[in-house]
Amino acid sequence: MKKIIVLFLATILVFTGSNVTVKAKGFSDVTNTHPFYEHMVYSFDQGIIQGYSNNRFIPDKNVTRGEAIIMIARTLGLNMQKRKTVFSDVGSSTAASGAIQSAYEKGIITSNTGGKFNPNEPVKRSDMAIFLANAFSMVDEEVVPFNDVTISSDAYSAIRKVIAAGVTQGHTDGTFKPNKLVTRSDFAGFLARAKNDKFRLKVKVCGLDSTKRENPSRQTMNCLITKAARQSQFSIPPEIVKAVATVESNWKQFDVKGEPIITADGGIGLMQITNTAGYDVERLKYDVQYNIETGIKFLVNNFNNSNLPKVGDHNPENLESWYFAVMAYNGIKAVNSPFYQATGESNPTAYQEKVFQELSKNGMLATKIQSIGMTKTDFNYGADTNHTIEFKKKSFSLTEKATTSKELLKVGDVITYTGSGIRLQPNTQNNKPLPTTSTDKMKIIGSPIADNQSNSSNQFVWYPVQTVQNGKTISGFIASPYISRN
Repeated sequence: MKKIIVLFLATILVFTGSNVTVKAKGFSDVTNTHPFYEHMVYSFDQGIIQGYSNNRFIPDKNVTRGEAIIMIARTLGLNMQKRKTVFSDVGSSTAASGAIQSAYEKGIITSNTGGKFNPNEPVKRSDMAIFLANAFSMVDEEVVPFNDVTISSDAYSAIRKVIAAGVTQGHTDGTFKPNKLVTRSDFAGFLARAKNDKFRLKVKVCGLDSTKRENPSRQTMNCLITKAARQSQFSIPPEIVKAVATVESNWKQFDVKGEPIITADGGIGLMQITNTAGYDVERLKYDVQYNIETGIKFLVNNFNNSNLPKVGDHNPENLESWYFAVMAYNGIKAVNSPFYQATGESNPTAYQEKVFQELSKNGMLATKIQSIGMTKTDFNYGADTNHTIEFKKKSFSLTEKATTSKELLKVGDVITYTGSGIRLQPNTQNNKPLPTTSTDKMKIIGSPIADNQSNSSNQFVWYPVQTVQNGKTISGFIASPYISRN
């Protein structure tokens, strides 16, 4: 009889399915309707978070800073043995002392001006962003459209990182609510997303809606190209990729009918990919990010091609170093010779020359390609414009200092600025700059972002920076072309 009853109950559970509200594994106060149900179960099963007496999880209880660090330490497998810490308010006998000291040693947390950590204070959403961005070594950043997160916030860069990582998002009212307290269920959810891709939120990179077959706004495209170049495993200046995309398609993936642009020679999309062997042709047509990434791969392969000449010290961060890699992107044919064979005069219509001309437009950088020590006799080819060029030299020197990319700078880099000053918004419209001098040292505090005026024709980026004037910290944005790297 007992077997029949058990079988009957099991059948009810199977057939009622999602209509049945069940308790989270072992917890009397968490049901499967909770938005973080799976995250809490995962965190408990992984030994990251523990329950309370009477099988309770207490999901709405606020998490303290000390508790949060214990959970992070468990996640990362840090040393949690109780010991002396650098914080005056965390004694060696404190349960969280080992985790807190390990987190400090790993750079996950820092002390405040009084040398304290305040382990018993509740965690705010801004704290959560800092803890998780540091704990999981997050680098990528997304635009922060929130009206309650300013560039002067200590959590500015960290919030951009957790958004990019799919750990959290903003609220429907356009806010992030950085001071909102984080509950146990919240933190279990955020931590599960940070640790496991399965739980991460879908992120619209640069705000791109990839389901639409239409060209993104100019500044969304600026963001996409910049981000793809900066994320490349091999260093490539975003300026080079932008100039190539300008010559190839004028930054367009689709035509007015929403169809991918395909030229007579088979070039596909934004980067006009013609050699499709080994690549997903449908994605090249409809996925602009994939198209950009593929174009970058071809440029990088050209840069590393031993059959092509090198320029200067062949430093990939120098724009002139890409001269022959850019030529090869279109073809090492006579039509792209730097010189006309008959007269020896410079050939401004060569593909790479047009690309480097674009670098000086739309607010980017003028280069020194005219100082590449080459002459007509360094290139051998027949009269046919489609004849392959034979390079008689494999290395060319520069008579002037090379132009280094201004869009590969990293957080923490210290620079100076020759522009008109720091702006409170990343644009030049209705945004009076705060005066600075060319000797003011500025620290980059976040990844670059595109102009927040979506219709701006500028192709450069803006860096969030901090500087100190008369003992006062000033935060704002500066335009990349006017940065001097120290």
